[in-house]
Amino acid sequence: MTTTVDRSLLNEIVGSRIAELRKKRGLTQKQLAASFNINSNTLAHYEQGVTLPSADMLVLLAAYFNVNVDYLLGRCKSITTYNKLNDTLFQRMTYSDLIDKARNLSKDSKRYLYQTMHILVENDSCHKNKR
Repeated sequence: MTTTVDRSLLNEIVGSRIAELRKKRGLTQKQLAASFNINSNTLAHYEQGVTLPSADMLVLLAAYFNVNVDYLLGRCKSITTYNKLNDTLFQRMTYSDLIDKARNLSKDSKRYLYQTMHILVENDSCHKNKR
């Protein structure tokens, strides 16, 4: 079974989702781009549907906005279900569980985890500063 993806439609969907989430957070393109150490023109191209973010960038954006990649790709319409699942998993998992899981990751995965945590910590501090 072969399926084809309309790249321009996919770019448009992903771009509109990124713009929507950025605006809900009250961020400018420049502010969001700085969080990911990318040029604001790159982010503008994502939002305008000119270019599609890499798979790594999609994962980072999803983590930053606390949505799943499927939401960014337009494969699901609800953010709520993912947030409820994360809340349920978080309530059941201890810090010791997290450390044990992280200990078993590959070197590349540990680097990725660190980058993601760095973005989340910066995001959290930005929200604290707005309060």
